[in-house]
Order: sequence, then structure tokens, then C-alpha cells
Amino acid sequence: MIKVSYSLKTTGADAYRRNLSQLSVAVGNAAANIEGNAKDSIMMSSGKYREYPGRKEHPHWSSPPGTPPNADMGGAGLAGSIVSKMTGKTSAEVNVGAKYGIPLELGWMSQNGNHVPARPFLRPAVEKEAPAFQAACKAILRGK
Repeated sequence: MIKVSYSLKTTGADAYRRNLSQLSVAVGNAAANIEGNAKDSIMMSSGKYREYPGRKEHPHWSSPPGTPPNADMGGAGLAGSIVSKMTGKTSAEVNVGAKYGIPLELGWMSQNGNHVPARPFLRPAVEKEAPAFQAACKAILRGK
């Protein structure tokens, strides 16, 4: 018979329990801020790179590689598909519902075999929010 045991030093556990509701608010705020930052980056034009052919009534220009994608359908397209929600007391997620969200974020190979560079919008939103979120969590867990 093999026996394995683990022990956990609970020095900070009491502060964590006392401040759980504050931590929950910080997580929710961070997710909402990431959602807002991602949407804002899409709604604010990143410039004109290539015009989509055959769209005379509603012309659309792709953004330059490495910049957030330009909005194509106002808030109803990619930006409108980004939603944050709490998934637990101290967990949240930010979802992108548009099927083209991941290819835009990461880049892709076109049907003719050309690499289409990424137009990141979610990673920059996370990176922008990270310092404030980390500082808030540290302050909460210290009881401040």
C-alpha cells in the first residue's frame, strides 16, 4: 500500500476567507474590463490595410497585421460577440462568440495557402488589465 499525504500552510487562508467577497468583485471587474478593452480596440479603427472586394454598399478595410481588427458590422459583429461572466466565486471567463474570433486573434492560413497574420484583440486586453488586477488581488489578500 502506498500512502501519499499533503499539507497546506494556512497562513493566508484566513485573510482569503475574510476577503472572498472583495476578491470576487475584483475578478468580476477584471473580466468586465477585459471585455470592454477588447471591444473598444475593435470599435476604434486600427487603420486601413486591404479593402474587402465586392462590398460597394458597405466597404470594409482589414486592419494592419498585429493591430486589432476593424469593426465590420458596428457593435453587432466581433465586438458584440465578446461577453464576460462570472463562473464561480473567484473565477470568470471572457468568451468570444464569433467563429472568426480565434483566427483573427491568432492568424490563419488562407484557402490559397497564404499566412494571414494575427489581429490580436483579446491578448492585449488581458495584458492591459493584468497589472491592476494583480495589484488588487495582492491588496485584498493582505487585508487592505
